[in-house]
Amino acid sequence: MKKIFIILVCVMFSSNSFGNEIVGKSMKCETKKETIRGYPFYFFFENLDNVQSYFIDKTDKIKFLNLKYKEVNSNIFEIRYVGKIDKNDLILTHAKGREKYNCSFLSSTKQLNKELDDFAKKGAHK
Repeated sequence: MKKIFIILVCVMFSSNSFGNEIVGKSMKCETKKETIRGYPFYFFFENLDNVQSYFIDKTDKIKFLNLKYKEVNSNIFEIRYVGKIDKNDLILTHAKGREKYNCSFLSSTKQLNKELDDFAKKGAHK
C-alpha cells in the first residue's frame, strides 16, 4: 500500500498541473466544513493578472467575476476580495474569517464547468 501511495505522490508532483505556470489552469478549493456557498470555490487563471471566479447565482445560473490576482510572495497568489493561495501546499486562506480550503488543479475547464453544472442542477441555493 505504501508503494502505491509513493507512486501516486510522485505522479502528482511530476504532472504539468504542478508546474511553475498557473496561467491557463483551473482550480477547485473546498473545505469539509459546511459553507454558506454550499459548493467549492472554482477559479480559472486566464492570464498573468486575471482570474475568473465562478459562482452560481440565485436562479442557479453559472456566472463568473473577473478578479485581479498577483504573486505576493514566492508561490503565494493573492486573489482580490477572495484570499491567498499557497501554490506549494494548495491551500486557499479566505480573506474573511481566514478559513482554510484545500485546493486541487482540475484537468480542464470542461471538468470545471461539469462540476459547477452539477451543483447548479441540484439547486445550490435551496
